[in-house]
Amino acid sequence: ASMELMDAIKGRRSIRKFTGEPVARETIEHLLEAATWAPSGQNLQPWYFVALTQKEDLAFVFSELGTTAFSHRKELEARFKNNPEIVEETMEFVSAMGGASTIVLAFLHKPYSEDLLPSCIESVAAAMENLCLAAYEQGLGSCWVEVVCRAGDALHERFAPDKGKLVGGIVLGYPAMEARPIKRKEGRYEIR
Repeated sequence: ASMELMDAIKGRRSIRKFTGEPVARETIEHLLEAATWAPSGQNLQPWYFVALTQKEDLAFVFSELGTTAFSHRKELEARFKNNPEIVEETMEFVSAMGGASTIVLAFLHKPYSEDLLPSCIESVAAAMENLCLAAYEQGLGSCWVEVVCRAGDALHERFAPDKGKLVGGIVLGYPAMEARPIKRKEGRYEIR
């Protein structure tokens, strides 16, 4: 039986520790298919996804992120002065993405650019959310990561040189942790 949509929306959480068990190619195809059914401004479908599953490709991502780690650490220390454990957790996660077996890179497909239509970025984000919800339905953990953009030029050049700007990533795998419940902030909407 398929999971109720609201269960998926409320149950999905960022997972940062994975078992390392590989995700089947058919499952990855299913998730990418879900992503491409997102709404998009003027139906441009301005996304391009590259799912990395090979050890050497993942190692390349981690080494590129390693070169930006020092500046990232300084920013985190400034932002989380009172929570040094968040800095440690984040740096540990970035160094190997929690042992994830797949990273999906999301590019803004050429010829689209942010200048042409700001909604292009929003469209890619909508596709990424579809992917995260579909992953949860399949029993997978995911974590939407912006940190890959720090190595954007190198990743763009190696994995999608003719596609366009890297706008984000989704780390995927079988969860090796319980997601902590997150309270929703009050007062974030009104109905008139």
